[in-house]
Amino acid sequence: VRCDDVFTQLYASDASIYEIRPLGVIRPRNSADVAAVCRYAADNVLPIHPRGAGTGLAGESLGPGLVLDFSYGMRRIVEVTGDSVTVQPGVVLGTLNRYLSSFNRVFGPDPATGGVTTLGSVLALDGSGSQWLRYGSARKHVISLQVVLADGTSFEASQHPVTDDPALDPEPRRREIVRRLAELITREAETIRTHQPLSLVNRCGYHLDGILKDGVLDLASLLVGSEGTLALTTQATLRTELLPPFRGLVLLFFDRLEAAANAAQEIAKLGVVACDLVDRRILS
Repeated sequence: VRCDDVFTQLYASDASIYEIRPLGVIRPRNSADVAAVCRYAADNVLPIHPRGAGTGLAGESLGPGLVLDFSYGMRRIVEVTGDSVTVQPGVVLGTLNRYLSSFNRVFGPDPATGGVTTLGSVLALDGSGSQWLRYGSARKHVISLQVVLADGTSFEASQHPVTDDPALDPEPRRREIVRRLAELITREAETIRTHQPLSLVNRCGYHLDGILKDGVLDLASLLVGSEGTLALTTQATLRTELLPPFRGLVLLFFDRLEAAANAAQEIAKLGVVACDLVDRRILS
């Protein structure tokens, strides 16, 4: 725990244009440390700002309260089993994929800052990247999350039955949360359906659409993209994909942006993995 002037000033900025000096900086070593910080913050009415590498462009990891830096002491690749991997939130995405390459596997979503951004950040922001056409966003690849709530309670979030029966779900706090969420989603189903954005990539608000099916609620999918506002992730089990045996690149030239945009619609039908635009402004 550091509250001195120099240290807090180091954490007052990220990749955005903003600067907000925190009250203190905590570098947790394990989930028990995270739970202790949450309890202390709740008792003293202090906000918590989880932080990975600080690559956010909108000031997501800044704030006047307590910064939780997961990149220092919680960066272990815990286990690789078959088509999944278990990691702590401070693991750098690029480091993970270099490690997975020895198993001929890859974590598909590839944000542009993958060389430095942490998995906690990728999950918090539901990161995707230029290969979204093939892999989609992080939500698609999450199996389960170990999380800590605002009051210090911790449990595993995955897919859970909506029930009051301890035999089906022995964790009382999770049962209560799942039941209340299911009631909310059922009651507001028409509103949720009506207000879904028409864009292919949805980074807006909480993702309530499609997480309740046949009496089972996908709590892990709801937490992905919530930017640390619902719970703090201390460990994640993620799906991995086989590395493609070959890669090819096609470079197409256009004299008008409109023509390039129209061509992209046609190219998408051919099963491309990624499609990027390099326009005159970048070239010059």
